[in-house]
Amino acid sequence: MTVRIFIHSNSKRAKTISLLDSGATENFLNLDYAKWLKLPIKRLPFPRKLFNVDGTENKVGQLQFYTDLAIRTGSTSTNMRFFLTQRGEHKVILGYPWFVAVHVIDLTNEDSSSDDKEL
Repeated sequence: MTVRIFIHSNSKRAKTISLLDSGATENFLNLDYAKWLKLPIKRLPFPRKLFNVDGTENKVGQLQFYTDLAIRTGSTSTNMRFFLTQRGEHKVILGYPWFVAVHVIDLTNEDSSSDDKEL
């Protein structure tokens, strides 16, 4: 599933399509796109391996950079980390941390699958 999102930086405002992926263990942003947006890019203290869903190591190499962004979904605002990589066709992947932060996946309710959530 995809959703249209807006990204605001000090110098730009951009609209793009994000992939919603509850199976992704993190949020991801394309490194070149982050540079184009002039987002604050930070280096991880240690590189992290990036794995595909089948457990194989991703061919783009290790994660070395991230950016922390303030995000708003509806009336919910929170700070989230996005790991920067050159993977995939989508500029943004909203993963499991986003689903939890906006309560699409409710860890306090075992029967959250029956809850209707508006995005």
